[in-house]
Amino acid sequence: MAHHGAYLLGHSESEHRRLSLQNKAVSPFTERTLRSAGIRPGMNVLDIGAGPGDVSLLAAGLVGPGGHVVGIDRDPESVRKARIRSRDAGLARSVRYEVADIGSFTWPEKFDVLVGRYILMYLPDPAPALRRLTSLLKPDGIVVMHEMDFTNTSPSHPPLPEWDQYYALWPKPFLATGAVPDFGPRLARTFLDAGLQRPEVATWVPVAGSGDSAVLDWLSTTCREIATPLRTAGVTVPDHLRFDDCLPQRLRDLVLSRGARVSGPTQFGAHVRLTR
Repeated sequence: MAHHGAYLLGHSESEHRRLSLQNKAVSPFTERTLRSAGIRPGMNVLDIGAGPGDVSLLAAGLVGPGGHVVGIDRDPESVRKARIRSRDAGLARSVRYEVADIGSFTWPEKFDVLVGRYILMYLPDPAPALRRLTSLLKPDGIVVMHEMDFTNTSPSHPPLPEWDQYYALWPKPFLATGAVPDFGPRLARTFLDAGLQRPEVATWVPVAGSGDSAVLDWLSTTCREIATPLRTAGVTVPDHLRFDDCLPQRLRDLVLSRGARVSGPTQFGAHVRLTR
């Protein structure tokens, strides 16, 4: 993954578990975006910043056994785990993972689809990077990007000040390291700056408020996992906010006991077909 620095949330086991919760929460929107973009059986897909392989596996299900997916990521451990997951899913022959940098990746064959989720926000020059990546597509290829905006500082209703204080910390380490926590609204402009046509953009806001909500699990766990990036970035955190292992459960209990609803990051899905 080519970006401003190391992936802010790291590559630990706990982060991979958090990513699994995140995928469960947002993959329905990713899938809707991919389907809306026109992905169909038999296509070949390039997934940039693939991480543990969630989007690659989702794409593989859409292109079927006649299609292929190549997922790339800079982290060897993420690629190793992604390969195991594709093998366990019986998809080792149609999904391939490579340790590679977005800025220098090449492939001998052209792809039908370029897809990425939560990756442009980390790139120092997203438009030029996107322009270069589109050169790996066929003349009528499809570009699909899924980003988000997590800068909302009042996500709970009725207001839960404790929840809001933890959530408000999310953007701070990203801003401190040059990443862009509100990249979602910038997607259309980035496509245009990359020399693409104006994309079709859809949005969705995940909302949690029930005990079995994947969204609530994802949001509360992220509130804990953001602690290390905050420290690394030198962000000052109020003394009364504790990031112990019990934090996710405390936050879940808070939401449920108050009968509150909490909104997660606004999701943005953008897609366009090349017209060369």
